[in-house]
Amino acid sequence: MIKNRRFWIGMGISIVFLFLFLYRTDFAEMGQALGDANYLFLLPGILIYYTGVFFRSVRWRYLLKPLGNFSSFRLFPLIIIGMLVNNILPARLGIVARAYILGERERISKMAVGGTMVVEQISDGVILLLFAAIISFFVPLEGLLQQVIYITAGLFLGALVLCFILVSSPRLARMAINVVLHFMPKRWRERTEEWLLLLIEGLGIMRSPGKLLVVFILAALVWLFEAGLFYMVGFAFDLGLPFYVFLLATAVSNLAWVLLMTQGGLGPFDLALQRTLMAFGIAIGIASSYVLVLHALILLLTIPLGFIFLWMENLSLSKVIRERQESAQKHGAKGGGV
Repeated sequence: MIKNRRFWIGMGISIVFLFLFLYRTDFAEMGQALGDANYLFLLPGILIYYTGVFFRSVRWRYLLKPLGNFSSFRLFPLIIIGMLVNNILPARLGIVARAYILGERERISKMAVGGTMVVEQISDGVILLLFAAIISFFVPLEGLLQQVIYITAGLFLGALVLCFILVSSPRLARMAINVVLHFMPKRWRERTEEWLLLLIEGLGIMRSPGKLLVVFILAALVWLFEAGLFYMVGFAFDLGLPFYVFLLATAVSNLAWVLLMTQGGLGPFDLALQRTLMAFGIAIGIASSYVLVLHALILLLTIPLGFIFLWMENLSLSKVIRERQESAQKHGAKGGGV
């Protein structure tokens, strides 16, 4: 892992943003806030957070229906494992890990599973942007907050349009695949074509407006519950801010993580969250202490439990990464099953 170039790129980005996060922070004020916080409010926050994670597994089960019938309770550990990988490795590789583990365990196409998670990620981005857009009608957004929202809006809305085109027009989908294959070495074209067709198969739920609406409703529940954790930590620090501020903070901080994809969102998540609170009058030292506790809590809620679920699946983090890489190389070279 530490020999991976992407790992060190992610660490470099994290260091830059953590410097900006700590720059001009009043450490005396920060320490005072940490000492005065009422950490009992974290207990209901933990329950609220895990409820949101469970809704993630409910949504994934719904997306996977065309591929098979899977229990939400059985998918829950894979969601946590994906979070573990995202929190340790850059580039949000937890998505790939989830597709690999489910594909291996259930003997279904990993690329088709990956397609369901493309829909999942787009629904997350669109809902977060929708929350931010609604709030911006009442509270003008400026600076870093505005930049994060504008850039991610282009990315997610562009991805949403592209996916709609791929699933609604076989002719355009075929043209897009041919463009990709044109730039691929000949020995990889057959396998790449098969992978892309399976990926589009995983997007199939987007052909039904009613089913897609259910996905977006579940995504809204996921993020409302996650914002609930932000809100409860706000009570711990007696910030006195309304819920919509924490909903906006949830949206901006997670969208910032999407943009830079560092391990655990370290740096971009923290800076975006800190600046959101400061925009609503919270002093930098208090905002920094809030971010420190919230981010540490999220990591503690996913990393240890993720390792426990890996152990229960008879897997290790290194094994998942190694076998996924070996599987990709084998399939690319030999044309094995996906």
